Amino acid sequence: MKRDESPGSARPLTAPRLPAGPLREFKSHLYRLYVEAGAPSLDQIVRAIAEDDTFKASPSRDTVNQLLGRGRRGTDRVKLAGKLDAEALAIWLARTAGRMDVEEVAERTRRLWSEAKSSPVPALRTAEQYGAAALGVHAALTVGDWDNEQLTPYLDREHDRLLRERLWRAATGRKSALVLLVGQSSTGKTRAAYEAVCHDLSDWPVMVPAGQAELIEWVATDSIDVRTVLWLDEAQRYLLGPLGEACADALAALLDQVAPVVAVGSMWPEYARGLAPRSSPEHDEHIQARGLLERYRAEVHVPDQLGGDLAAVRKLAASDARLAAAVAAAQGTAGCEGRVIQQLTGGPELVRRYWSGPGNYFSQIEHALITVTVDAQRLGYPGPVPVALLAEAVEGYLPATARVTVDAAWFEDAVQALSRQAGGTLSALVPERIEHGLGAPDAYRSEDYLDQSVRTARAHLAPPEQFWQAAADHAHSAEALQALGSAAYERRRYQCAAQLYRRAIDLGGSAARQALTLLLAEVADQVGAESAADTDPDAWYALGSVREEEGDMDGACRTFMKSAEQGSTWGWVALARLREQDGDHAGADQAAEQCAQAGSAQAWLTLARLRERLKESEPARSAYQQAVSAGEASAWLGLGKLSERAGDDAEAVSAYHRAADAGVTSAWTRLVYLHWAAKDEKNAVLAAEQAAAKGQAEPWTVLGRLREQQDQLDGAAEAFAAAAAAGATNAWSHLARLREVTGTHTDAEQAAREAARAGDAEAWGLLAHLRVEAGAWTQAEAAAAEAARLGNTDPWAGLARSLEAAGDATGADRAAERAAASGDPDVWAALARIRERAGDQEAAARAAARALEVGGIGAWTALGRVREGREDIEAAEQAYDLAAQTGDTEAWVGLGRIYESAGRWPDAEAAYRTGVDAGDTDAWEGLLRVLERTSRTSDFGQFGLDTEGRFAEKL
Repeated sequence: MKRDESPGSARPLTAPRLPAGPLREFKSHLYRLYVEAGAPSLDQIVRAIAEDDTFKASPSRDTVNQLLGRGRRGTDRVKLAGKLDAEALAIWLARTAGRMDVEEVAERTRRLWSEAKSSPVPALRTAEQYGAAALGVHAALTVGDWDNEQLTPYLDREHDRLLRERLWRAATGRKSALVLLVGQSSTGKTRAAYEAVCHDLSDWPVMVPAGQAELIEWVATDSIDVRTVLWLDEAQRYLLGPLGEACADALAALLDQVAPVVAVGSMWPEYARGLAPRSSPEHDEHIQARGLLERYRAEVHVPDQLGGDLAAVRKLAASDARLAAAVAAAQGTAGCEGRVIQQLTGGPELVRRYWSGPGNYFSQIEHALITVTVDAQRLGYPGPVPVALLAEAVEGYLPATARVTVDAAWFEDAVQALSRQAGGTLSALVPERIEHGLGAPDAYRSEDYLDQSVRTARAHLAPPEQFWQAAADHAHSAEALQALGSAAYERRRYQCAAQLYRRAIDLGGSAARQALTLLLAEVADQVGAESAADTDPDAWYALGSVREEEGDMDGACRTFMKSAEQGSTWGWVALARLREQDGDHAGADQAAEQCAQAGSAQAWLTLARLRERLKESEPARSAYQQAVSAGEASAWLGLGKLSERAGDDAEAVSAYHRAADAGVTSAWTRLVYLHWAAKDEKNAVLAAEQAAAKGQAEPWTVLGRLREQQDQLDGAAEAFAAAAAAGATNAWSHLARLREVTGTHTDAEQAAREAARAGDAEAWGLLAHLRVEAGAWTQAEAAAAEAARLGNTDPWAGLARSLEAAGDATGADRAAERAAASGDPDVWAALARIRERAGDQEAAARAAARALEVGGIGAWTALGRVREGREDIEAAEQAYDLAAQTGDTEAWVGLGRIYESAGRWPDAEAAYRTGVDAGDTDAWEGLLRVLERTSRTSDFGQFGLDTEGRFAEKL
């Protein structure tokens, strides 16, 4: 998100490229519809859906934001309502674009839940019964005779208080909660979670899923009961990777349907940034996870230094020699006096030993094994890396002289040396077991503090050929192969990607089949693409979409027909749409009828909407009636709207009531709008009351907005109160806003507190925004602090911008620092850009440096873009250079662009190549552009790059 944009400005959302899982086609297709619809704003979507008559639900802005990128409100949404909201959103986008592709998504989601096999509930233990070590708390290094299994003394800090407050609210308010402790490695995240659960949820059982598949299965089989803690240490293992979106969806469903449940986990800032809202619509792989974290305001920031708590820690150290040794080690490192926890677990020492190079603390083989393990994990390998993969891949990380060994046990000796656990010895690799049952380690993961350092330094490097081959030979699951295949594709190693996808298909990875199909189509191997699609209807449908986008309508129709023949109703929908657009109305009707016979009325709805847009009322009415006959109750909304347009309000009311009686919740909203437009407030109120009796609160909220627009403020407040009583959590925000603008500030704050109790973090944010606009800085800061406690740091950003604009740089710095303390480093980055635009380059650089210190890795790249836009090329190059040095791979494209504009072709090629190796898709286009300019040919790039970075001649 660009935090220096004005509040309320429309920003396009980000594009999904989802990994394996039941939501892949749904989210991918949903985003395609969003783009085809012209990337409309959230307000436009919400308003249009509320006024449209063909939808089963009328999702709020927050719900749309969650589904497309930034969910904000509500933890009490029921399962059915959530699904209907998603369907309504997809249908509107599809209709706006001339396509409708949502019903199959609902079907596939239901199929995922129904097909999941039951899993026995594991033996349940509390956090204390598990023990800190079993839950991932790092052991302190042994000092003297101290028992290493005994925890060091614990000091509560600000993040502990925020965490416990959320757990307490969940336990006492019967609301489920998701809390992620975000901080650098070895800063005490997992220990904080352990202490909080032991303190506030001491009698709740803790369930620790082994991986994504198990978490999904637990939710699908109703294996997680109320008053349970779901332990998600290193939560990126669940929310990212091949099944990350499916995991996020399962977690969202769990938190919606089972209350109270608490999901608590930890995550590094680099992963959290990957799940933060973005301003660009491209390359968004994590829509569902992003919406989930934003919806629950899940992040609690854990600082990487003790800061003001250092004195208290020194007092505790008097009673624990391990803590005393850590304090002394931190104090002996300039600028790192507050990094005591890292020293406690030995992380900095491991990093120092690694970067001292091979042949010092680690042998060449040991050093290479660390590197290959980190590479596998940074490229998306889900879970620990199998020993066979490590043993084969390590060859590519060693010089020829180091590959000479007469010891057949070289691998066992190396991993044993790297993973010693006894006596507090530093361990670079952590042994784990993938296979069931007891036995020797069969996989390893790197120690996370070391991993974080190495992956940052190697972020711009592609692994060698031996890595890709070892991955294809020894990756343990289809999900792992799919993840590494995606990483290879992003780095334009098409040959490697195809090999990995084929291996994933051999292991039953259906998502890999679609990926391989699209890859073969991209390299113009149409025969191979069709062969890869085989009998997979989703792969055929994806191929059809590609051909349609390329203008091959005959090929698209033929391919969509194959999708339909393989069981996809969306194949029939696409055929009906294409035939209708081609003027073949009889053929379109025939496809729609075949779709209905296959169990879906979606094609009839598509035709109805297309004909309605062309003002063909009777053909549209006929199609809606066919949809009703096929069992699609939402088609009554279409019939009602046609009647409204024809001036037949009585017939429209009848149709809307038919829809409402069939469970189409947005019909009540349409009735409110219709009666209000007819100046029949009595029946508008009656419709809202009837909806509330059926558990639908949105019509009261709509009525409140309509009254407010007519300056009926008392009536609006009554309607919002009725909406809140009916369960609409966002109604409290409306009440808070209404009371604030009418000057009843105390009542506004009371409404904001009620909103917070209902799980809505937006009310305090609204108050902060209104008070900033009024220049009430002190009151705005207080409201921003309350919002931040609920996980909403946006008000700090608005406050910082406004104070900066008012000339109060000190106040802006203070707001940025408060945002950083709440886990949001981007406010500093925004101030850097604002100050750069104002011409204060020195202050901009200081702000960017501070953003980097508090975790904002993208600050220098963003500043470089501003400087580039201001044509200060030398300063832009400096900013991009600094960004690249800190591990921000996006900086390489910026450098390539600068070099290209200056005609520095070798430098541009090198920068773009580095960006390609880092997986930046924009770098590929830049590289091809530069080479076409310098080589006077465009005959390259079709088959990507080989493992050495040369252009491949075949796939």
